[in-house]
Amino acid sequence: MTEYFDKVDQNDNVIGKISREEAHELNLMHRAVHIFIKGQNGKWLLQKRSVKKDLDPLLLTTSCSGHVDSGESYAGAAVRECWEELGLTISSQDLTEILRCSPCRETGMEFVRVYLIKRIFKKITPSSDEIDQIVYFEYDELIHKSETESAKFSGSFLHILHLVKGKLSNHSRDS
Repeated sequence: MTEYFDKVDQNDNVIGKISREEAHELNLMHRAVHIFIKGQNGKWLLQKRSVKKDLDPLLLTTSCSGHVDSGESYAGAAVRECWEELGLTISSQDLTEILRCSPCRETGMEFVRVYLIKRIFKKITPSSDEIDQIVYFEYDELIHKSETESAKFSGSFLHILHLVKGKLSNHSRDS
């Protein structure tokens, strides 16, 4: 089944509708979300992407991420992706926006909204189609591994992590 995204201009205004394939093959600007979640253990939850994924299979990335479908809001996409990937029922009120990222090579030409969810979830049910494994990192360990073992992480994650380091550091003390 073909996915469709909003094609956007340099100001993130919708200017058309494109397929997932067009977006990635032609490097057209479109939208995505990334969500950071802390586990009950106070560590940051990351996912190792499924081998079935066409982009960055078996690489570590944010707790949850995905494209914004055509006609969907950023927050709506974040709520949907949390359900599809992690089995988490959330609302847009659970999301705290911590960054807006402009399209670049590292993001795959995506405008990205990055969210933090402060709620602690007792049960996470990862989708095997989306996720190979859930891993948890202390903040300092995450930063160290991202710098010393960068090949294990998706490029978009490394780019976003660099941009949100200070904001995550502040929330690491909120346990």
